Amino acid sequence: MAKQQNEWRRYALVGAEQRLLEIAEEAAKIFRVFPELRARGRGFAALRGGGAPAAEQTGGPGRKRRRRRRTMSAEARKRISDAQKARWAKHRAEAAAKGAGARKKR
Repeated sequence: MAKQQNEWRRYALVGAEQRLLEIAEEAAKIFRVFPELRARGRGFAALRGGGAPAAEQTGGPGRKRRRRRRTMSAEARKRISDAQKARWAKHRAEAAAKGAGARKKR
């Protein structure tokens, strides 16, 4: 039974591979007719998360785009810190109540 299943899987793999080649050829034809579909944020490129060449996205060859990070106010950091401390205190209290004072070894 397993041998037959492996054989069917191999046939399915070959069929899937062939279909992917057909789809790639069809996509290439479409991109030749509509090159603007390769533009960032449009069509197929938007679905796969890219589209424009790396040099075009970064502003030049070899330059990386710097990731913007959000800045958090001191008040927000304090609020998160207090909430996390309260969460861990509750967790420790529950563990002590269950009698699980000793930690399990991994």
